[in-house]
Amino acid sequence: MSTMTEDGSTGADSPEWLRFLREGSPVSGHRGSAGPSADGVAVAVRDLFVGESLLGDRSRFVQEGGVMLLKVDNYRVTAADFPGMAARRAGSERRRLELLKFTFMLRELPAGRRYETARVRIVLRPQPPLMLLRPHLTYTDPRAARGFGSEFRPALTRLLGMGDKHTRSGGVGRVDRLPVVTGVDEGPAGFGWTFQAQDGAPLVPQRAQTVVVAELPLDALGLAGTFDAEAFVARRVAGIHESRRALPRTPPATFTVALPTVG
Repeated sequence: MSTMTEDGSTGADSPEWLRFLREGSPVSGHRGSAGPSADGVAVAVRDLFVGESLLGDRSRFVQEGGVMLLKVDNYRVTAADFPGMAARRAGSERRRLELLKFTFMLRELPAGRRYETARVRIVLRPQPPLMLLRPHLTYTDPRAARGFGSEFRPALTRLLGMGDKHTRSGGVGRVDRLPVVTGVDEGPAGFGWTFQAQDGAPLVPQRAQTVVVAELPLDALGLAGTFDAEAFVARRVAGIHESRRALPRTPPATFTVALPTVG
């Protein structure tokens, strides 16, 4: 993940691009979380900026959107929540499995702008092995959305509510089309997703949720992590959309997640 510097240059890019999933239904029964404070502040925020040239050799940074990590819910799960091969994983009795559900939201853009791609990256220290990262493939139609939770037990899939959307009347409907979503696990370098607009599914400021299952020591009491993001934002100039890379100007934001003790 790169950061915009004073001269408009960027740091080294990660070799992978990752892609936004629409929000699932609200859930209950989580065992712990990192959520907004009482005044509604998000867990972590990455404001994004583009460099604009001025007269002469001058330039300035202009904020164009950003990505907020609204909360991190965690659920204690077991190998029994997954297919039979996972339940037979060697050494499973010496580890605990925590399902982490991340809720993101894109910031509003100025008039005449639109998101083309938004990328988020999470690094946990120490980075635990990930048993599952979802979404990890491209989902573009209703059948793919319905299949998102197929690797979980039905009860866990219902709890997560992935692939559903709420209507204004309060009912739940299926997601007809989704932006392109891809996830990547790079081990010690972290994991994350890229959300990419496609025809019929623009990236708009709405909640998006993703899931990982991490293998942790039995005595783990919490997780510390960093959150980073960047995007490509298009602006309309003379009837043509010009794409520009938007980057943060500060180091990755930090967050923590408390974990319940293993009984």
